[in-house]
Amino acid sequence: MRKWVVAGLAAAAVALAGVTALAGAAAQKVTLVAKEFSYTPNKITVKAGQPVQLVLDNKGVIEHDFVVDRFKVKMGLVQPGKTGTVAFTPNAKGTFPFYCSVPGHKEAGMTGTLVVQ
Repeated sequence: MRKWVVAGLAAAAVALAGVTALAGAAAQKVTLVAKEFSYTPNKITVKAGQPVQLVLDNKGVIEHDFVVDRFKVKMGLVQPGKTGTVAFTPNAKGTFPFYCSVPGHKEAGMTGTLVVQ
């Protein structure tokens, strides 16, 4: 009987460690450089269900932002020479557009692709 209790406790500890690892998953860190009128890189790949911490480094001379409609991500405006950060967790796999929502920037080609695997 004692062997079963020890084996059961060991199995529970392993299961708890797995749940804890998933719950505390480290954020995927992504840095985008923004300038007139592009993002570098313009394609980023992340994992579904795992938090993303995106840093936008504005190397341009005018303000920019970052938007992904599918995940309701909208970073505030980032002034030239500054950085901004937004966190989100993509909950669906696929390919989704991102863009700068400053009037005229998206139309000028300031867009990219978010790939969620």
